[in-house]
Amino acid sequence: MEDVAGMIFSGPEFKKMDENMRMLTVDVFKAIPRPTVSTAAPLASAAAAAAARDGVDRISRLPVGILRNIVSRLPAKDAARTTALAKRWRRVWHSVPLVLVDAHLLSDRSVVGRGRGSTQFREMGLDSWYAGLFRILDAMGTLADNVSHVLAAHPGPFAFVYLAGNNMLYHPDKLELWLKLLAAKGVKELVFVNLASKFDDQLPIPAELFKCTALTKLYVGTWCFPDTSTSRLPPTAAFPYLRELGLCNLLIKDEDLAFVLDRCPVLEKLLIARARWPVCLRIHSRSLRSVQVCMAIVPEINVVRATRLERLFLWEAWGWGDRDLTNMSSKVKIGHAPKLRFLGFLVPGMHQLEIGNTAIMATTKASPNTTVPSVQMLGVQVKLGTHFEARMLPSFLRCFPNIKTLYVQSENDDFKFWGPKTGGTSKAINLKFWKDAGPIECIQRHIKKLVLREFRGRKSELDFLKYIAEHAQVLEEMVIVMTHGHLPSDNLGAKLRIFMASAKWANGCCKMMVFKSPFEQEGTAWCYLRGFDFSIEDPFDVSKCREDKCAAH
Repeated sequence: MEDVAGMIFSGPEFKKMDENMRMLTVDVFKAIPRPTVSTAAPLASAAAAAAARDGVDRISRLPVGILRNIVSRLPAKDAARTTALAKRWRRVWHSVPLVLVDAHLLSDRSVVGRGRGSTQFREMGLDSWYAGLFRILDAMGTLADNVSHVLAAHPGPFAFVYLAGNNMLYHPDKLELWLKLLAAKGVKELVFVNLASKFDDQLPIPAELFKCTALTKLYVGTWCFPDTSTSRLPPTAAFPYLRELGLCNLLIKDEDLAFVLDRCPVLEKLLIARARWPVCLRIHSRSLRSVQVCMAIVPEINVVRATRLERLFLWEAWGWGDRDLTNMSSKVKIGHAPKLRFLGFLVPGMHQLEIGNTAIMATTKASPNTTVPSVQMLGVQVKLGTHFEARMLPSFLRCFPNIKTLYVQSENDDFKFWGPKTGGTSKAINLKFWKDAGPIECIQRHIKKLVLREFRGRKSELDFLKYIAEHAQVLEEMVIVMTHGHLPSDNLGAKLRIFMASAKWANGCCKMMVFKSPFEQEGTAWCYLRGFDFSIEDPFDVSKCREDKCAAH
């Protein structure tokens, strides 16, 4: 698959950005979906090279249904060019739902018609309308002009539109026009990113967005969301068919976020990434199945009533805190979520966890009112050598008695981030500490797989692993991923194996596996694609994402 982001990043708009906006924009492109079509088609090229030499146009003789299928899989520029093949193809392009990726319209002087002007179009037998379309697609105008022409030229509907190559601050007339055309022609899936050059360029996206009522998937990036209280939206404004919503690098207030969610009656997937405004998310939905909140300030997430919610993912979702990034606090409330199976990453040093109406403290005992029995996979991010955080971890684990897979992201105790300034390591965190914490049902009876990432070989990590090994009676796999820069075969790996050899394993059949980190730097790894893919049994496992060129980072 081609790198559309790379095309845009090498374009003029990206080069105009300041350093902060470049970083934010890169994060946005990691969060948005990949285009459904590509200009890179090696298999098609190979087939064309091996075509028969008798000159017979067999493709044009195929049934119309097959021709439509072919055109629907082509980038907009190539799909439009099929109209030059034969008269029959002209009707096909008009009748196929449009797939448009604006990056495919970037200047390319190697396209057909280079340097030959209108003579070539006449030789092709094209009328003036098609000739005009070809001039636009041969990059004789700006990218914004090209997009405008294609949107106006095709009668619709639009199956997938990916607009991410323009700083719309310089095209205010086209912004509203595009949304009107998209709405009128029934766009189904839309990715719309504004390539703002400065952080303070807070361009509002027009309220015409709400007129795109046929949308099933919507991702918007680097916009100021409309003020729903003053933008004169009709009372019936809604996205009745929207199933997937991504809000990336948006300035959106709580009341506007609540307004949008309330107007999406069948929404199943929600992503909030790089929010420019603190996110207080209240989930009250009969349809939501997966929620991801990433790289944002999140004072509170309240799952009030979510009867279908299966996945709640928090990745680099931080709380309010001091300017030096300490004393961070964030509330995570879980009310009625009977199908919640995947949860994480919870941060015991920052998250104030509430189950039902009970705030979970270090001294909280497990009871029906303080547990979420449906959760089977949990991710926690913790400094195992910091007393304030380590003492909260057992209480968190008791809230989820049926966990089968536990991910522990081991953070550096020297990294003074999010926790209290006085958290320190005033009391020893050793094997005795964990034994004195008392029985933890999920560890003793249910956990089959433990994954500890960013292993540094600290005594607190080793003691925690030994505690798990000696108390997890049904544990089948213990997976340890080294911190960046270390290998399983080096001294750190040897230290681990020697120490764990002294453990009295509760399950003698458990396998311990040690791997190097697949990533180039320290930190919690995450993949948005896996978070929304319900066919994947372990969305926390990003070990293969780099090899698959996934969006993990």
